[in-house]
Amino acid sequence: MSQNYARGVPMGNNQIPFQNCPPAVKAIGQYFTENAATSSVITLTQDTTAIEITNTAANRAVAIRWIATGDTAASVTSANYDHAVAANTTRRFVVPIEAINNADGYSSAVGANRSNGLFQRVAWISFGPASILGSEYGSSNSY
Repeated sequence: MSQNYARGVPMGNNQIPFQNCPPAVKAIGQYFTENAATSSVITLTQDTTAIEITNTAANRAVAIRWIATGDTAASVTSANYDHAVAANTTRRFVVPIEAINNADGYSSAVGANRSNGLFQRVAWISFGPASILGSEYGSSNSY
């Protein structure tokens, strides 16, 4: 059975889901990179269960890679990416599970990211001139 650690799409008062709408909450982290020659590696907060990436380039893709905790080569290239974001596009991602934690591994004092064994780092890079905006959302305030 899969875990349900990130909130789903918001529902309207007529129980019809809102599609392609921004989260109705404040982000718990925001990032901005512009024309970077190397990938940006972000350490997610212990409450992060979802991220949103916006690619502002007119004709360039952005590559995203989930970075394992023990990975010493923490970067993303055109040869090792997990996801791509097309030009002039915003995409949302639920942070995937990196490792299954045993029941005794964490106390209730940690956030949903750590207690569910989610990836704690993500990297992104644009292939050419572009601005990348990233936002983090937690399970209590996710989209």
